[in-house]
Amino acid sequence: MGADVASAETGAAVVDVIVPVYKGLDETRRCLDSVLAFPQRTAREIVVVDDCSPEPALAGWLRDLAETGAITLLENPANTGFVNAVNRGMILHPNRDVVLLNSDTEVHGDWLDRLRRCAYSDPQVGTVTPFTNNGTICGYPRFNRDNPLPEDWPLAAMDRAFAEVNAGSSVELPTAVGFCMYIRRDCLNRVGYFDARIFPRGYGEENEFCLRAAEVGFKHLLAGDVFVCHRGGVSFGDEAKALCAEAERKILERYPHYLTLIGDYCNRDPARLLRRRVDTFRLSRSPRPRLLFLTHNWGGGTEKHIRDLAGLLEPDFEVLILRPSGSEGVSVEWARGGEEWIGYFALPHGYPKLLDVLKGLGIARLHVHHVIGMNRQALQLLDDLGLPYDFTLHDYYPVCPQYTLTLADDRYCGEPDVAGCNACLAERPALWGLDIVTWRELFYGLLAGAERVIVASEDMLARMRRYVPDARYVKLAHPEPAIAVTVPHVPPCGELKILALGRLSPAKGLYRLEACAADAKARGLPLFFRVIGPADWPVRQTPELPLSFSGLYDNAELPLLIGRERPDVIFFPGQCPETYSYTLSYALATGLPIVAPRLGALGERLTGYPRAWLVDWDLPVAECNDLFVSLLGRGSAGPPTVAAAAAHAASVPAPSDHLENMPLEDAGHDP
Repeated sequence: MGADVASAETGAAVVDVIVPVYKGLDETRRCLDSVLAFPQRTAREIVVVDDCSPEPALAGWLRDLAETGAITLLENPANTGFVNAVNRGMILHPNRDVVLLNSDTEVHGDWLDRLRRCAYSDPQVGTVTPFTNNGTICGYPRFNRDNPLPEDWPLAAMDRAFAEVNAGSSVELPTAVGFCMYIRRDCLNRVGYFDARIFPRGYGEENEFCLRAAEVGFKHLLAGDVFVCHRGGVSFGDEAKALCAEAERKILERYPHYLTLIGDYCNRDPARLLRRRVDTFRLSRSPRPRLLFLTHNWGGGTEKHIRDLAGLLEPDFEVLILRPSGSEGVSVEWARGGEEWIGYFALPHGYPKLLDVLKGLGIARLHVHHVIGMNRQALQLLDDLGLPYDFTLHDYYPVCPQYTLTLADDRYCGEPDVAGCNACLAERPALWGLDIVTWRELFYGLLAGAERVIVASEDMLARMRRYVPDARYVKLAHPEPAIAVTVPHVPPCGELKILALGRLSPAKGLYRLEACAADAKARGLPLFFRVIGPADWPVRQTPELPLSFSGLYDNAELPLLIGRERPDVIFFPGQCPETYSYTLSYALATGLPIVAPRLGALGERLTGYPRAWLVDWDLPVAECNDLFVSLLGRGSAGPPTVAAAAAHAASVPAPSDHLENMPLEDAGHDP
């Protein structure tokens, strides 16, 4: 064993823990209290550099602490800048390793011993950085993000988790991160100190130092078994972003490959395994019961519902989401806010491992939302886990592989007999190559075996009972927060602006809307059609037709976008039976006239809405446009009404109502 390694294990060498201070009495006290609270096998001296703090209370407290002998205090008579303050501390004892520790950090346990052990794990190590909640490429739980400490995981518990599951583990970094940075003296002797001429105030100095060190053969490690809490931005506050940008510019002048180096590291993310170990440790020890959702990876309303539901359940449950990934695999995601844990499993070979992981996590209940695109083997989980499960129907996939009940022309099929369905499947084969009878038998068993089959409308309930009468159905509207949409009223100036909402596919009425616009142009009707959302397929639009699309949008922005458009009427041109429609919720909140098909849940949800015009889904386009013109002529497309919006608000169940009806009572066991 080498002398360096031996000294690391016996703690014979003295390490200077250097804490530069400028502002923040409370943060500095927490930092130094944490350093002083935990004895180390490694001999240490705590060196605090007061860089002429403008806070008398902070300066006075440091002097009092120094008088007790707890720290060595260096006081600068004038503010020299962060980098000079750090350099002064490093120069103090030219034969010692140092740890640079920001004054807004907190440490726990034998943190220094673990850092030093990592530093001497290889003769070429120059620096070591621990994990933290706020430290870019060393961040946890989310990589390269500023994170709060996760709920129920204070620093002590978090550091113990890292120490246990990642004992002795490390990965190589392109650069250290300066919030907590162990630097070996042989690296300092070879490379020199931080460059105060280029970075006098801080930000970037540790990166430039590490690039110099790498040029002469030193490497930089991330210690997988140490976690340090870091608040961030105490000394520099609002200046931090500007300083960071200026530092990057200066580094790139000297090291043009720097961003490529960082980008390559981020793309490879070699520390992912270390983070996943801690994620799994924390998740397996959560006192909350675990629920597993199964769904597709198509996004849309199903994804919104799942995210909303996971958020409602978050205080009392841990929700995991299993979905297709790649051509045949699946992923399992921890859906708690602020987490990034995702595990990937290739099927069929990875199925035993998937089953072991889910059993090890102590899943209490399953909730199937969708299986389109899923490897068929994933459905075995319902039997192999042997747990109660629920099945929420977001469309008609269990009875129609096309899931929208549409023909090849993307219009409602009318739900023909078995021969008609098989003729459709001959043209558009089902997943797994099943005929309609075998398809429905497969899903019949899945639905009949569910403790509850949840539907969002009476229309869907009636349709599904024709195919699977034995299922235990529960009608439960999707949980939605209160929606407010303000639409400034501008009287139509001889032209009616008709708004459609959401991503339009042919089944959602894309081609019908195009046909309406074409008819309006051909007959010279005063109608303009606008879509907030993208088109799934190319269609004619402005200037050829009075039709335009906004493109993709964020759901959170939809109320604002509707208000900006100042529409006169909202139109739902769908050609298939909807099962709910989130965009209808936004439309209802406007108080504007709504034209929609009677088919499916839209007509049901519009019952009682005083400004609804329900039409046949296949109403000829010319008649549909005539209705719009008549609304303009009668003045029916007037200002939004408070009564209409209030009628909608009164009909929407509160999210708490949804939870009260969720079948979760048997999931509340001790894992």
